[in-house]
Amino acid sequence: MSETPRLEFVKVLLSGSRFCIPPAFVRHVIDDNHGKAIILSAGIFWHIKVQETEEGLFFTDGWEQMIKAHGLSEGCVLFFHYVGNMVFTLKVFGHSGCRINNFRINSEDSNSSLGQIPLANNCDETNVSSPSVGIISEDETSCIENIIQYEKKIHKTSLVHCRISVPLWVCASTGLKSSHDVTIRGPDRRLWTVFFSYSPQTPRLGKGWSEFCEHYKLEIGDSCIFTHVSKRDNLFDVKIKRVSHGRVSTSYEDEV
Repeated sequence: MSETPRLEFVKVLLSGSRFCIPPAFVRHVIDDNHGKAIILSAGIFWHIKVQETEEGLFFTDGWEQMIKAHGLSEGCVLFFHYVGNMVFTLKVFGHSGCRINNFRINSEDSNSSLGQIPLANNCDETNVSSPSVGIISEDETSCIENIIQYEKKIHKTSLVHCRISVPLWVCASTGLKSSHDVTIRGPDRRLWTVFFSYSPQTPRLGKGWSEFCEHYKLEIGDSCIFTHVSKRDNLFDVKIKRVSHGRVSTSYEDEV
């Protein structure tokens, strides 16, 4: 059985209030287009209007604000990965050719592009406390336009018993219905193989979790924010929010 190809494209950033999606890529998303898109970048969900004209398909309202909030300039290289349902993840490479990982987001520019994060109809409706950051707390369950994300607080049992539970709704949404290895990717982009143990009551991550905790020096009160990346690869991205300063770790200083 052939694997589904990864839908990605690269384009140099030009000045202007809109961004043209490459025509060769449009055929992959034209059936999904409903006039809006979500771009995940710098840990934030950006709501962008999608407009079709005789010239092509464009990101319009919200695009320029997102670029300004990131502090990007003409000539940067943008790498888009298409998740589905008009949801994209974005990587940025600067004029030097190196990837830009740490952004100082300008909140004034970001406010106009961000809003209440929409919830899918099949998810429990909750109010996200900070509309500028797309993070779902441990007690909140939400599917965000095909992006599956949840937060788990580190308790003593997570460290002593070397395991952490996975919400049942996440298992249902990602197809985790049997016990097997999954891959989690830390803030430094390092990959970790962790055994996922499935049960209808308490699915959890077990073997391999202790090494992850030890490497990132997790402490009681810290939180891990899991974002599902690939069902095919059973891959989750993990960001760490330290209890000491309440900041999400998104830096990749250990990346080689």
